[in-house]
Amino acid sequence: RTHSWTKDRPGPIDNSELLEGPSSAVLRKTVEERSDYEIISEDAWNLLSNWYGGGPPIKRRAIQLPSGFVQVELHGLQLKVYKSSDANTKSPMEVNESKTTAVKDFKQSACREMGLDPEKTRIWDYFNQRNYALLEKNSDKTLESCRIFDQNQILLEEQNADGSWPHQESEDTHSLGNDNNHISTTNGAGFGSSYNSADVPSVGEPLQRGAVGLQNLGNTCFMNSSIQCLSNIPPLREFFLTEEYRVSLNRDAYKTKGKLAESFAALLALMWREDTTRVAPRNFKWQVGQFAEQFSGYGQQDSMELIEYVLDGLKEDCNTIHGSKPYIEVKEADGRDDEEVAREALENYKKRSNSRVDDLFVGLFKSVVKCPEPEEKCGRASVTFDPFLSAKLPLVSSAEQRLTTFTVTYAWDSRPSDQREPVAQVRVTVSKDQNVKALIEAAAKEVDGLKPERCVLVEVWNKKVHKFFEDTEAVQGIVADDFLLLCEVADPKAFQVSTEHRWGGGGSISTIHEGGDSPTQGSFCGCIVYHRQASESGTYNLGRELKGLPMLVSVSKSVSGKGLCKEVERKIRDTLLDKGAEMPGWKLMRVEKYSPCSEGTLVDAKSDEALSLRESHEYFAVEWLEDATLPPRLAQDEALKVNDGGARTDGEQGLSSLLRMFTEQEKLGADDAWYCNRCKEHKEAWKKLEFHVTPPVLVLQLKRFQFTRWSRERLNTPVHFPLEGLDLSPYCTESSVQGINSDPARTTYDLAAFSMHIGSLGGGHYIAYCRSNQDGEWYLFDDGTVRRATKSEVEGEKVGAYVLFYIRRDYRPAVFGPPPASP
Repeated sequence: RTHSWTKDRPGPIDNSELLEGPSSAVLRKTVEERSDYEIISEDAWNLLSNWYGGGPPIKRRAIQLPSGFVQVELHGLQLKVYKSSDANTKSPMEVNESKTTAVKDFKQSACREMGLDPEKTRIWDYFNQRNYALLEKNSDKTLESCRIFDQNQILLEEQNADGSWPHQESEDTHSLGNDNNHISTTNGAGFGSSYNSADVPSVGEPLQRGAVGLQNLGNTCFMNSSIQCLSNIPPLREFFLTEEYRVSLNRDAYKTKGKLAESFAALLALMWREDTTRVAPRNFKWQVGQFAEQFSGYGQQDSMELIEYVLDGLKEDCNTIHGSKPYIEVKEADGRDDEEVAREALENYKKRSNSRVDDLFVGLFKSVVKCPEPEEKCGRASVTFDPFLSAKLPLVSSAEQRLTTFTVTYAWDSRPSDQREPVAQVRVTVSKDQNVKALIEAAAKEVDGLKPERCVLVEVWNKKVHKFFEDTEAVQGIVADDFLLLCEVADPKAFQVSTEHRWGGGGSISTIHEGGDSPTQGSFCGCIVYHRQASESGTYNLGRELKGLPMLVSVSKSVSGKGLCKEVERKIRDTLLDKGAEMPGWKLMRVEKYSPCSEGTLVDAKSDEALSLRESHEYFAVEWLEDATLPPRLAQDEALKVNDGGARTDGEQGLSSLLRMFTEQEKLGADDAWYCNRCKEHKEAWKKLEFHVTPPVLVLQLKRFQFTRWSRERLNTPVHFPLEGLDLSPYCTESSVQGINSDPARTTYDLAAFSMHIGSLGGGHYIAYCRSNQDGEWYLFDDGTVRRATKSEVEGEKVGAYVLFYIRRDYRPAVFGPPPASP
């Protein structure tokens, strides 16, 4: 291809948005690989830096994980280091250190920074600003293995002149045991009495037994929300609190070796003491990170992923099947009745995984997959019964999943003949398989009189044109929260860029396009015109501020200063001012592409001399005089927004409608094609799922997050979910309703807890609502904070509810009271 709408040579590298602040080297916790950044080698960085300049460089070390895999450590540990001589009077020194650093090495560097003699200094885990554990005896261990977490406090204790230490190691301090799980303490300052865990409780009187907060250890709200939900499933909790789990503790469990179950039981024991108000789940976080390395860092994670990992780990740790497990081939029904096939599937499953956790959480789906070919040609149907730990409910149908919706802001080139606003917004839905040309056409179809062939689509970011979209680009490359501006212009071809200008020259590359002329040698130029105004307090360079939306204007390359100013004035009058309104004072400045707020060069509005516009894109700024009253539409345009955080909001749905959609027959897409062993090829088959064996605890995930190679999206669809009396029978197999599920209590569920996600896709926060089996009341758990919640408050959380835990009616706690009568 010899020309492009947009592909100018990229500007300088700008990594500043990835960092916490202008002078910080700390990476923001909410950024995500492949979406916000890519990890490259030092050689690749040097090459790109030489080409484009900019920065700053963000260097990170590679570390070896317990599994042996090597990982780039993006965040490290942000530690707060105190000196004992001024711990109560001065702010700590903040340092960023690798979690794989040995304690002795960290002590040496910290002492050097603070001017201390390492030989006359002891290092303490100063968690919550208490002498929690003396680290001297573990100086060869890593910070991570000593349970040092992000934002942890560290104390450098200075020796007294007589050789004694200000703080004597005694019964109120902790020590790490050889099993990496045992911490002992007696009468700790505020920590409580003896316990076998490195989790740290705070003593007091809770609102209710079990209504205990969990301290955030650095972006661990997803973990805290998950733990609270699991803690409030009575049969699961009692299995661990009574230590019944020890009877079947599986020391042969892959990776976890029983330690996940032990750490979970120890944490629950602390949470359900009568004198605990809050727990810092340090050991549990550490153990999970050891076994599942995706949870070892301090980036935001998905609560559903953790819930599934913990339940899978607990199943294996409490599995009565120890050692190697038998291989069992999945058998299809082949005409046998449902009960026989389901019983066989469950028996086979229990030959490999048999635990109390399985008994509580695992059910069976009936899965029917049919070849789309007609009976006379194939007609094959595969019927199996598959174990499930949770049901993941899409908030949109499979057909809707293939669509994507954008908010497009459109701007007319001249004043509309009717009373319509010159700048407005439309919502446009197109197939994810389509290109930008189809998106432009769909948007133009929504606006009477707007012709797609006269439109240019750009992305605006930070009030600047960030990108021009080409007609052939896939819409999957556009993120839902991108600000899309569709501009009507006199000549869209003026905004094309030649290959020569894209990559900085090269005579061997042809720059002639279909019309025979190179766009850069053609007669028109695309001008991007910003609006800016000097603020009262700033310097001339730094005090300017961009206003409103940019304007796109196509003009002759031989246009004079007078001619360009006339065209810009026309555009302002047509799109920003009411008819007959007085024009505020302004002047036009020619500016650099990447520095629209720099001083620039004044365009002489009276000159007939040609401006010599050589580039395909030229940049200008309308500078409104400092005392000028800006056109009101500038502020209105600036206020236009798309859905925050990549969120999409649809009409309210009921949980029953999601279950119905989940159990309806659907046609598989090409990516999920099924291999038909009769046709001997992959087919886009028909598939249907139904519940057959209903578990005592039903975990339902509302699939609010959608990810593709190109985009991420959070669905803000409100979902109404019943607190009591969820009837699963319409979504069960007919044979089970007439057989094992004939008792309504086996298909009726009451809500016990749910994990909730608040905020945007990239960041956000997790909390939990749980119903106590101590008093039957609802409680809100927000990290370390706990409060009672009303029933109406719980019912109102329709947009944030994410993972729902329902208890089957025959397991309903007595304290919940008698179930409400069926309507």
